Parts: sequence; C-alpha cells; structure tokens
Amino acid sequence: MLRALALTVVAFALLTASAVARTVDVPARLGAEIPDAASIDVPVLLPSRVDLDIASSTKTYPEGDSKKGEYHLALSGAKDCGGANACFLATFTGERGAKLGYKATNVKLALGMKGHYRPLSCGASCSPPSIAWIQKGVRYEIQAKARGGREAFVAMANSAIKNGNRG
Repeated sequence: MLRALALTVVAFALLTASAVARTVDVPARLGAEIPDAASIDVPVLLPSRVDLDIASSTKTYPEGDSKKGEYHLALSGAKDCGGANACFLATFTGERGAKLGYKATNVKLALGMKGHYRPLSCGASCSPPSIAWIQKGVRYEIQAKARGGREAFVAMANSAIKNGNRG
C-alpha cells in the first residue's frame, strides 16, 4: 500500500510539473528576429509576455520572417520548427491590408478597438486559440498554446496595442 501511495505521489508530481505554464518575455526572446518596422512598412506589435502551456523545462526557439507589408514571428519548441504542430508554441503576425477574416468581432480591446477571439478548435487536428484585430490598416494576430482563455488573449492583444511598435 505504501508503494502504491508513493507511485501515485510521483505520478501526480510529474503531471503537475508538465502542466505548469511558462511565462516568456516575448520581445526579449524574439530579439534579433524582430524586423525593423521602417523596412517592412508595418509596426511590429508584440505582447510583453505570453504564458505558454508548456513544461517549465521546455526550451523556446525564436523564428522570424518578414517582407514589405508583413511579418511572421514565432516561438517554437524545437529549432527550425517551421510551424509544425509538434513544436508550435506561438505566432505573432502583422499584415498590411489583410481582412479580419471573421464575420463578427467578439472582444473589446484597448483604444476602443474590436477584435475576434477564437478558442481552441479541434476537427481532424487541433488549432490553438487566437486573437486578431485590425489597427491602422494592418491585421494583427496572436496564436498560442497559452493558458487563460479569452481573458489572457485579450490581455496579450492589449499589451501589444499599448506598447506600440517594437521594430
């Protein structure tokens, strides 16, 4: 009986250790991947942090790609992930002239803006939660394996909006 109790305690410890959110300083972690906003003609809006739903020991790797009018920045759980589901952690995008992509807004954001939050959705595969909004003709989106649901995504969007251009 004592052995069964000990195994249960160890199993619980392993489960809770892997379920701990890891807070990542987004601008610091993306660092050199953040493009110069003047060169791409799009302000780079990033939240100050994201609470990723990953084990505290999981490493995060920055990735970035940009061209005139858009950027795509990512945090991955493996080098050269390329957006694969197995190593995807978060993406931060901005694209000039893109449409919101949803029929209706469902969240209120900083500075009186409105956006669309989409929770985790699963079909043949699962798509992490995301939030998108249009600001000064640029469509921004944050998609992440993050904790906190709608409130957390609204807080990330508001952080990105209030902190302004980081590029």
